This record gives sequence, C-alpha cells and structure tokens, in this order.
Amino acid sequence: MELMRSQNTFINEKNSLKLFALVLAAGESSRMGTPKQLLEYGGVSFLCRAIEGFVHAGIDDIVVVCGHEFDRMKEHVMNASYSISGEEIKNRVLIARNPDYKKGQLSSIKAGLKAFGQKKAVDFYMGFMIQLIDRPLVRYETFKNLKDRFIKNDCSILLPSYNLKRGHPACFSTEFAGEILSLGDDDSLKTILKRHESRIKYLETDDEGILKNIDTPLEFEKIKGVRDVD
Repeated sequence: MELMRSQNTFINEKNSLKLFALVLAAGESSRMGTPKQLLEYGGVSFLCRAIEGFVHAGIDDIVVVCGHEFDRMKEHVMNASYSISGEEIKNRVLIARNPDYKKGQLSSIKAGLKAFGQKKAVDFYMGFMIQLIDRPLVRYETFKNLKDRFIKNDCSILLPSYNLKRGHPACFSTEFAGEILSLGDDDSLKTILKRHESRIKYLETDDEGILKNIDTPLEFEKIKGVRDVD
C-alpha cells in the first residue's frame, strides 16, 4: 500500500492503536567534533538510548534514519546490546538512509516516513513519535507516558512539557505525514506546529531531559556527572 493515495492526501483510517517511531540520527555532529550518535550516557550510546526509549514504550516499529557514516551507524545499531534480544531488535528496527542529511532535520523525517511507508501500511497506524539522538537524558518512562497519553486521548499532536517549555519526543497523528512530506526545503517541523497550534496538547512532566540538547563537548562534559536517569 502506498504511503499516499495522491500527492498531498494522506490515508488516515486509524484502524489500529499502534504507533511507529522515527529516530533521527543522520547528522554530522559538527559542533561536537565526533559522532554524537556514539557518545555514551549511562553506559548506553545516545543513539541506542533513543531506540531503547521506544522499546520501553512498547513500540514495535522503529525507523532509525542515518546519513553521515551510514554503514558505521547501521553496524552500531544492529550490534549493540539492548534490553531485548538482538533478533527482536532486527525485527523491530528498520534502518533508513537519508542521502540529503545535510539539508537538516526535516530531510530525515521525510526519509524515515518514506522508508517506513515502503515496508508497512502506514495508514493503519494511529500515529508516530519522533526522537532526536541529542537528548539522551530523557527518561524511558517519558516515552511510555507520551505513547499511552497519545493513544488514550486520541491526540492530533502531543508534546512533552517541562515548566511550560516543550520538548521531545514528539507525537503526531498519521494525518500529518502527507503534509510533512509536502513541505519545502525552507520549512521545518515547526511549520506544522505553527499551522496547527490549536491542535497541540501537552503532557506536563518533571523530566527536564526533554529540553536538554547535547551538541557540544562542554555540554557533554556537564552531563557526565549527572546521575543516571533510568
């Protein structure tokens, strides 16, 4: 089944309460000077922490979008240790290549949606969650709380909030997939949020990790002494 029935119309039957997930891990980490994906927090790489968050949330379909050093990232994902077996990870995880990763985050979201749509009937999913690998402090329980709230309240867009500041992971109804794919190079995910501000709901949390980007060596040094969040 195609991801879209027409160029701008996304099929949204919502015949399932399932969500799929996108892990955005395609960047060059230019400010860090070394691949952020492979840096570790709590003994787990930033990249695998995002995957584990979705595993703990009970999400069966996880798309990991890679770009820079694609083969190295793919090997890391498939050979790392998780809370579930390697065989189950292989069944749950789809590695998607983003050849346009230098265009930014939106290009990775599009690559992930397209890759998943070629494998699964996306229209049978209620929604999808997006996580950035540069927020390793997000608690695993936050992933699950967001997923559960999204399903329970049948939200269009659900974002976590800490002290009235919104962060990630972010949840979107599948109705937005076609609109996201139609965005131009000058747009971003914020374009969708601005267009549909009235449809956004928030999950207030005490998890400050939803806000903390780790993009530079100094930021990484600061979190080394932070107690493990999980």
